[in-house]
Amino acid sequence: MSIGHSHTPKEETKSYADNDEHAVSVEETLSSRNIRIAVVGNVDAGKSTLIGTLTTSSLDDGRGSSRCAIMKHRHEIESGRTSTATSHLLGFRHSGEPIAGRDKIRANKMKSEDEIARESYRIITLMDLAGHEKYLKTTIHGVSSGMADYGLILVNSRHPPTHMTQHHLNLCCSFGIPVVVLFTKVDGCPEHALETSKKELTKLLKSPEIGRRPFAVKTEQDITTCMDKLHTLAPMIDISCVTGEGLELLRKMLFCLPKRRRHEKKVDRPFEFLVEDIFSNVPGVGSVVSGFVNAGELTVGSSSHVYVGPTDDGTFLKTVAKSAHVARINTTHITAGQSACLAFSLNKELRKKLRRGMVVLSENPTSTKEFDAEICVLKGEGTTIRRSYQAYVHILNVRQSAYARDIHIVNNNVLGLPPSHGAKHDDGGIVLRPGSRAKVRFEFAKRPEYIRPGMRMLFRDGRVRGVGIVTGIPAA
Repeated sequence: MSIGHSHTPKEETKSYADNDEHAVSVEETLSSRNIRIAVVGNVDAGKSTLIGTLTTSSLDDGRGSSRCAIMKHRHEIESGRTSTATSHLLGFRHSGEPIAGRDKIRANKMKSEDEIARESYRIITLMDLAGHEKYLKTTIHGVSSGMADYGLILVNSRHPPTHMTQHHLNLCCSFGIPVVVLFTKVDGCPEHALETSKKELTKLLKSPEIGRRPFAVKTEQDITTCMDKLHTLAPMIDISCVTGEGLELLRKMLFCLPKRRRHEKKVDRPFEFLVEDIFSNVPGVGSVVSGFVNAGELTVGSSSHVYVGPTDDGTFLKTVAKSAHVARINTTHITAGQSACLAFSLNKELRKKLRRGMVVLSENPTSTKEFDAEICVLKGEGTTIRRSYQAYVHILNVRQSAYARDIHIVNNNVLGLPPSHGAKHDDGGIVLRPGSRAKVRFEFAKRPEYIRPGMRMLFRDGRVRGVGIVTGIPAA
């Protein structure tokens, strides 16, 4: 379909799955039947290889053929390390059989996203995140802004899980994301090594911070058993991308996963779009932003006025959303729960002001430099938090360093955790230790951001330090 005309007749967006009477609209598939899964794990756990194997539905050769199909940068292909967060679609038909990512006629050509979206009844968006400790910042941002329904934690069965695996588990649990554990590379893995890895991981899962019960999945019956108990169980599957062992189980599991986040319920709220990435000069289109529709709906066109911001001084730019794409399909209407791209009409000066972490709103934009949050300091390495403590704060797609202005200890908490301990009154005010909870007034260091009460937040200095929930914004 050409980019030229912006309006699509409704008939064109119908796709006939399996050519039967189930006519499914692509828009619905991409919002209400799209499950987003974050794939995390240690450096050599094989995250990209797994995603490559699932999306191309051809096995790996053990030398990186699968991961090259989905990698983005040249340095990633050369070193084999993912450094950016990317997302890939995996489509399923009504019957639960996966749609092959390779074209039947042109065997070595990958299907594009819009072809997969038109053919599928149900779509799984796999988010490939970096495993290396150096890129932990990118991974945290990917989990916090990616709106994941579930997390796949990959563990290399030949090496016991490392501290990074623990960070990733903590990260998923602090955002309340149910996890599925996969032991990769089980082909040719010695028995004792696999046993050790499982023992170590079971220890991690049962630790009080995470508190999940491991559950080995061996048959399809096991999948149905653990489907509705994912908040307390952590299913474990052994897979190999070279021999294909366990991949069928994994596909069944992914197809059966229930949708956890209900973005359709947010359609009545005012439009809110989180900007993930910016393409400031697309030839013939202008400035384009990609991201996630968090609430509301928008019909694009010459009359759809939106506010983009906040810029460095806290103001918003008023502009027109000219056109929109969802999974590379041109569309006029985007609703909550979709990942989309929007094109704006901005002149050269205003284009420079666009940055990641902005929002696109349809009405009454506000920005703030200060916010109140109720936080819980994670147990872990020694860390003391007192006034004027500075940390890097992630709130959905916003990331910036912030200072703690003042701290109050609370025991009536939102998160339903046991009463606070380990917080002490020192001469210099209150000091927070691991395991303690408090109400903290944060102030952003650089520029104001758009925040609503109720958003999840995570703060860190180096590693993950604590999680919390935004409780309010002080009146200016």
